Amino acid sequence: MNNSACEPVSIVRCGSYGECRSRIDEALKLIGGIERFVRRGDKVLIKPNLVSKKRPDDPVTTDPAFLHAVICAVEEAGGHVIIAESPGGPYNPGVLRSIYSVCGVMKAAEGTNAELNYDTSFTDSEYPDGHTIKKFPVIDPILDADVIISLPKLKTHAMTSYTGAVKNLFGVIPGTYKAELHFRLDDRAAFCSMLVDLCEFVKPTLSIMDAVVGMEGNGPTSGTARFAGLVMASADPFALDMAACDIIGYLPEEVDTVRIAAERGHTPRSPQELDIRGLALEDVRIPDFAKPESHFNLLKLINLPSALNARLTSALSSRPSINYKQCIACGECARCCPPKAISMSSGVPVINRSECIKCFCCQELCPKSAVHIKRPLLNRFMIKIIK
Repeated sequence: MNNSACEPVSIVRCGSYGECRSRIDEALKLIGGIERFVRRGDKVLIKPNLVSKKRPDDPVTTDPAFLHAVICAVEEAGGHVIIAESPGGPYNPGVLRSIYSVCGVMKAAEGTNAELNYDTSFTDSEYPDGHTIKKFPVIDPILDADVIISLPKLKTHAMTSYTGAVKNLFGVIPGTYKAELHFRLDDRAAFCSMLVDLCEFVKPTLSIMDAVVGMEGNGPTSGTARFAGLVMASADPFALDMAACDIIGYLPEEVDTVRIAAERGHTPRSPQELDIRGLALEDVRIPDFAKPESHFNLLKLINLPSALNARLTSALSSRPSINYKQCIACGECARCCPPKAISMSSGVPVINRSECIKCFCCQELCPKSAVHIKRPLLNRFMIKIIK
């Protein structure tokens, strides 16, 4: 059943990045067209997913062809484009230049009037309505924009199970302040509640999801490419995420950002109540989309008293593990670890298990995908029995 009170979510087929301009236009037309969101003279900030320095042939970041297509659509509507992102780790012009170059953003901007942001100033912004956080440090280009267009990529995520339109906005938090929030909110539900707070504060005008080639398994950077062949769009990032999660086989209660958004009344409780335009959800589902190892936690499958649950957490929950054959001892994992649980004192990274908060930042930002997710044997064995 479609709910006309919700902002619609459009879903269209896209066989390759070579055809994404026409497919993006089609997806936008189903929800009112680009002219509904962009007026002539608007300063339009496009926020792609540039989580780390990965080349376009890795299914990690928003594809340059996808980004280029959105830039062109915005410019044809009369908007002036600024591309901005704050990836994990240091936030300075040199890092941004490197990210833009390697991820193909410079190439995406060629032949357009799009401006690449190098302004690394930020402002502590009050959000008194926040459930978990009442103040955010937010990069200034976000605060200066008339229109914010978010370009998430369809991916799984080791910490949050799924990353999409809501999680993409974590990139408006400057550099190392991300680690501070991870450290303060080491509980997954609390962290996801903060992400919903942040999305409420930013209020993106439009979200267009690169679901042409996504990532399954141990995302958001160490998973496997998975062709989904879709473009999705909505003015409502919460509704877009609920629809995307349904497509890749997640129930709303399995993804905390989706569950919390529904509990706060941002979306219906069920994807069947969303207003879907274009292709129907049942026609595009990918039931065998691989989930991250960390998603399969025995403690989610059984009901235990809270005291016993806390005791078993360290024994049964998934955790990061270093593959030293792939590791180049660059120290990036130690630099980005929020609780500083990784030491390089022996020349290679060593994880202090008692200090690890299982945020998987090390796995997310490792340039060589040398940090793997390890699920304890008992966890794996018991899940097989339960299944």
